[in-house]
Amino acid sequence: MNGNISIHISDRSHYNLTLNVYNCGCQDIAQEHEEKPDHYILYFVNEGRGSVNVRGVSHKIEAGQGFVVFPGVNTRIQSHYKDVMNVTWIAFSGYLVDRYLTRANLSIYDPVFTDNEPGEGRAYFARMLAAAQTFPNRYCKIMSELYGIISFLIDNAVPENKLGTTMPEFYLMQALDFIDRNYFENITIEDIASSVGISRKTLTTVFSDLTQFTPKDYLIYYRISKAVDLLRDRNLSVEMIASSTGYNDQFYFSKQFKQNVGMTPSQCRKRMAEDPSWRFESPIDRVRQQFSKPASGEKPPEF
Repeated sequence: MNGNISIHISDRSHYNLTLNVYNCGCQDIAQEHEEKPDHYILYFVNEGRGSVNVRGVSHKIEAGQGFVVFPGVNTRIQSHYKDVMNVTWIAFSGYLVDRYLTRANLSIYDPVFTDNEPGEGRAYFARMLAAAQTFPNRYCKIMSELYGIISFLIDNAVPENKLGTTMPEFYLMQALDFIDRNYFENITIEDIASSVGISRKTLTTVFSDLTQFTPKDYLIYYRISKAVDLLRDRNLSVEMIASSTGYNDQFYFSKQFKQNVGMTPSQCRKRMAEDPSWRFESPIDRVRQQFSKPASGEKPPEF
């Protein structure tokens, strides 16, 4: 066993568009450990057992399994009270990561993977950790191992369609999942389409056919719904709420807010203070209820 190791590889000044490794390591988790990174982290459990909690849903994990921590998502990792859980991990980013994880059937709703060939996953992560400590040319070596791990995850994915969804529904659910995780960023419709692996035109067709909304309209409604929720916290200024929901321009945010809610953010906050039971009935509420979970089992087209 490698004990507790943390190896710095690079930072955001060294940026590879496809994949970029930041650091990796091996550690014992003996108590609750929380993450909310601005990048992805892949964990593999070498020994012990425990759980990973994402968005209030707890997933059991044990030796021979691993899981993904997604950027901007609160994730709580906890070992079993009888076991210290030893894990190997790697932190990374890249604009193709969402596509790779989609092909591996991994999402915030289903972040756990299992080593279908006992020992194979562990060997991949062990080689990655060894590469991080091998000079010269360490960065190329560790990048090669990371691609190997991603290939392993995709090969390990179960291709069956667990939820019985059609391909358009699959694409829609993945797009909604991407919006849910990135709405506070300056994302575009092209970003959403790229994360799913389809063109903007196809994405627009899927949204229109299944929801009667365009992707742009859905994103606006989603952000405004989040803004309404944040207005209940009187410690947050309108400017802070605008920034937290993807709007860099407070005045444009207020204009969008009034167009969609029928009142200004200040008027909405006053309304909620007078009537705490009041809630904004967003036109997309039906869509979010109908397509609340991405299709974790269906295999999308090759990229």
